[in-house]
Amino acid sequence: MTTSPASLKRLIWLSLALPALALAQAVSVSVNTASTVRTAAVDERIFGINAVIWDRAAVGNPDIAGNTQTIELLQQAGIRTIRIPGGSLSDEYHWRLNKSINKENNNNLHDWVWWTGFNGFAKLITGLNAHAFVTVNYGSGTPEEAAAWVAYANAATTSTVAIGKDSNNYDWQNAGTWANLRNSSTLVTPDDGMNFLRVGRATPYGLKYWEIGNECYGANWETDLNSPRHDPTTYANRAKLYIEKMKAVDPTIKIGVVVTARDDDYSNGYTKSVINPRTKVARTGWTPVMLATLKDLNVKPDMVIYHRYEQAPLADSTFNSENDANLLQKAKTWPDDVAAIRGMVDDYLGASGVEIVVTENNSVYAKTGKQTTSLVNGLFLADSVANVMRTEINALMWWDTRNGTDFANNNSASLYGWRNYGDYGILSSPAAGGPATYFEPYPTYYAIKLLSKFARQGDTVVSATSNNSLLSVFAVKTTGGLVNLLVINKDPVNALTASIALAGHTPPAAAFVYSYGKPQDDAARTGSGSTDIAGTTMAISGPTFSATFASYSLTVISLDPTATPPAPSTPTPPAPTPPAPTPSSGGGGGGGGAPSLWFVGMLALLALGRWQQRRAV
Repeated sequence: MTTSPASLKRLIWLSLALPALALAQAVSVSVNTASTVRTAAVDERIFGINAVIWDRAAVGNPDIAGNTQTIELLQQAGIRTIRIPGGSLSDEYHWRLNKSINKENNNNLHDWVWWTGFNGFAKLITGLNAHAFVTVNYGSGTPEEAAAWVAYANAATTSTVAIGKDSNNYDWQNAGTWANLRNSSTLVTPDDGMNFLRVGRATPYGLKYWEIGNECYGANWETDLNSPRHDPTTYANRAKLYIEKMKAVDPTIKIGVVVTARDDDYSNGYTKSVINPRTKVARTGWTPVMLATLKDLNVKPDMVIYHRYEQAPLADSTFNSENDANLLQKAKTWPDDVAAIRGMVDDYLGASGVEIVVTENNSVYAKTGKQTTSLVNGLFLADSVANVMRTEINALMWWDTRNGTDFANNNSASLYGWRNYGDYGILSSPAAGGPATYFEPYPTYYAIKLLSKFARQGDTVVSATSNNSLLSVFAVKTTGGLVNLLVINKDPVNALTASIALAGHTPPAAAFVYSYGKPQDDAARTGSGSTDIAGTTMAISGPTFSATFASYSLTVISLDPTATPPAPSTPTPPAPTPPAPTPSSGGGGGGGGAPSLWFVGMLALLALGRWQQRRAV
């Protein structure tokens, strides 16, 4: 029986649609090295990490073997910035004694000390020759305590800058007091609690960046013994005192205040409002009130400090809880947050030269589940840092180096990954049923390490676009004139092939390729194979070339003239000369002899016609 006219029409339509459907699967990438995304060059402070007082394997603890491994691992990862002493605990931490307050005992100090004190942090910072951000205690501390920390870190032993007594009647004396404590190597018996600070170092550490408190707007989680608590006006007034005391000791330091990204975030029940001078709208949120108060006080901070966590833990909320696909689309909204913060700084503070800095970033704000230790979080880290590099932000610190293994949270099978525990750290912490050592790198570690192959201090971020939301592409022009691409395949299953069009740069004949993904993560699971970044080379056919990227992978392509094309694994015999093909307007799209898409469509038409005939018999 013959095919009906209606069926024939459907088959003809399908034959016409098949080439279009095939083309829809192709990924087009455009890179223009003549188009600069941001005016400032890459700042190495963007490659940062937090270090914390509860890290038992941080440098400076003689009872933990292999401490120098931490420095070596972070050096290999290209870490250039360290933030201390530990997030929210910064508002409970007293650096002079390496102790925190006990909120269950009238806020008296605990009788035990933390694993890592400033002596250990100093070894980490100097061992890496890294920049440092220090969060001083706003929640339970004083401006004088903060100034004394600046003095210990930065003052000369001859300094006579007065610090004086604080509100607790403790006499912090002068800056030279603390510089000489640093310079001393004579231990006191019995220990006055400060022997760990007697390190015999006359030369100041020269720590430049300081923050006043950590997330002081957080009424539900941050310690604040001031009255009223978590109040933006109180914070601004006290910030003025902190800045005056700290800069009296060292006028060269940069000091930041904490902000949020929206006008009405965290009013915390306070009714004070300020009028936005541009929009004429009254706002009660933390950031507008705090910045407007600073302006009234004639205080200009050097930085505003922002923290960003993309998701809520499932235990807290089913809204915006951990979801791999959603997480991998979050980082593209960084420009929105940066624009909002810059707008508030301009509107309410009205001061130029105030830097936006990110000192915490990770995937979930609490209760870490398996996503934090999975390959997905590594992809997110790279995506987040690369998107931040497209904004005006020059410094970002991931949370954190080590944090602790947690088995109790979201380990759903709906999340990718084989580790059934969470950890904010890029390096492991030993736990029964989990990591065996302090030195097992997670995928987030390798993501940071791969970024060191992509961009470094002084490079220029240039335009790179992709027409597929599952394949993100970023590009830099290096100080040496090379072009590097970072490609992130966010598809959990499918490899994606991209046609990469390069403008403004003549590529070499080959490139170095560095990649990290499922093979390395699987090797960590099985104990077989390399867990580290893979390196190879690829041939570059010209300004437009193709490359295939494995599912869930990170790849850096470095267009370096010193690279040589890979040799074929086996010689390819010469092919016989084929008959001259019939010209076709639908050729292989640069595929070097790929069948015409129209030809594929017609084959499908014939096959479907035969099937229709059999079906109708």
